[in-house]
Amino acid sequence: MEAHPPVPWKACSDFVLACGSIHEPFRFCVTVLDQIRDLIPYDQALFLMLDGNRKIARKHFVGFSERWSQMYLNYYSKSVDDDFALTVDAFEIEGGGYVDLIDWRELNWIRNDFMVNYIRPRRLSQTLTFVLFDLRGSPATIFCLDKLVDGMFSDAEVETIKLLTAHLGNLYKNLFVRPTEQVRMWDGVAGVDDLTQREREVLDLLCQGIKPVYIARELRISLGTTNKHIAHIYRKLGVDSRQELLVKLLGK
Repeated sequence: MEAHPPVPWKACSDFVLACGSIHEPFRFCVTVLDQIRDLIPYDQALFLMLDGNRKIARKHFVGFSERWSQMYLNYYSKSVDDDFALTVDAFEIEGGGYVDLIDWRELNWIRNDFMVNYIRPRRLSQTLTFVLFDLRGSPATIFCLDKLVDGMFSDAEVETIKLLTAHLGNLYKNLFVRPTEQVRMWDGVAGVDDLTQREREVLDLLCQGIKPVYIARELRISLGTTNKHIAHIYRKLGVDSRQELLVKLLGK
């Protein structure tokens, strides 16, 4: 049986403790990138924080030039035809997270615009990607660690990031836990008591400004089913649109 590469347990423990001392999401992610470099050396790195509609809410780059970051953010991150766009789904693995090692050298045969005009000019060799998820299991922050030229991440480093991602994911989710006594926007509104549990879940996401297509993804249901739930919510609350819904909730 092939043995797993050794994991630097003491360094991992110190890393998790350092990240766990941060209680604000953006600073938490910055700390992750700063501290993880001692465990998993990289040449360049970034993280992108996403809102419920898969739009970039905040970003942070290490070692990137403004030219490359703007090229990615303004064009490639929005490409629906590219396997590396933000529209691609990533799913949380139970007991772990999402980790993916991309070896760009093995993709040299691809001649599309992304490879020819973005990946190769940046001299990328490998990218180690990991994702932290929100409380609903949807991608919340994407991290990418890059090796340039012929640099490679070792098997031990990949095993280490798999271990760390599971712990980071739990710490990150705790930053978004809402106190049980916190009042929801729609508490006390006439008609809410008539909503089913699923309709309440949909309403909660609507109140966060999340579009139906992403509500469907969040709840793992079809867009048609989502729209039916929204129609039922409107009928039970006596409104005809999301604008009327928000006006009613804000004016309760």
